[in-house]
Amino acid sequence: MRKLLPALLLTLLPTASFAHGIWITDRFGEPSIVYGHGASDDSYQDEKLKSVQIHMPDGTVNTGKTRKTESYINIKIPKKTQAVTAVFDNGYWTKDTKGKWHNLKKSQVENPVSAGHYFKYTTHIPLGADTLEKPLGLPLEIFPLQNPHDLEQGDKLSLRVLLNKKPVEGLKVIADYINDEAAKKLITDENGEVTITIRNQELNVIAVSTTKELEDKTDADKEGYFSTLSFALEHKHH
Repeated sequence: MRKLLPALLLTLLPTASFAHGIWITDRFGEPSIVYGHGASDDSYQDEKLKSVQIHMPDGTVNTGKTRKTESYINIKIPKKTQAVTAVFDNGYWTKDTKGKWHNLKKSQVENPVSAGHYFKYTTHIPLGADTLEKPLGLPLEIFPLQNPHDLEQGDKLSLRVLLNKKPVEGLKVIADYINDEAAKKLITDENGEVTITIRNQELNVIAVSTTKELEDKTDADKEGYFSTLSFALEHKHH
């Protein structure tokens, strides 16, 4: 599944590596891990997907069964699944003094200027799931305080953003990452909470991101975290 990219495109990758997210939606009728930015949908190396976990009603957590395709990974979501979470490591990106970016650690590049290590997380709430009782433990997580499948397009949905399992204030939340990333962002309050308007009757992807400066800057100056919450409301025929 390795994809070779033109050298010219490498100059764009670091920004994209931070701005990109992952989420779960159907591809050709099968639930799949999508890696993209807004409406774009890109192929990726399968080894970057570090884990898929299936959260069941009795509190058990199982490893998700996956199947590789040429460009992305399908996952099997059992009946009664309450949520699916996934972790994606997009690797190190280092810029040198000539402005060129390398998909390498800072310690591996001559004359490095800056470097980051980028992680992606996602939570998916499948149709038929019950309201989640507690957060699922991702390093950066968007936790729905209501069951989105009890709501409709135009309804309000309250969310809590957690960083290292603690509510975090002051992060910008994108209510419709796929269709309207440039819209005015909502800012988490002292409880890490925001209330969004559900934008779409079917697929909704909500996003948040942050960075952390590292004390040990041998391999990277910072870590970047990007997390999404996805759900697809039931299709309504009119």
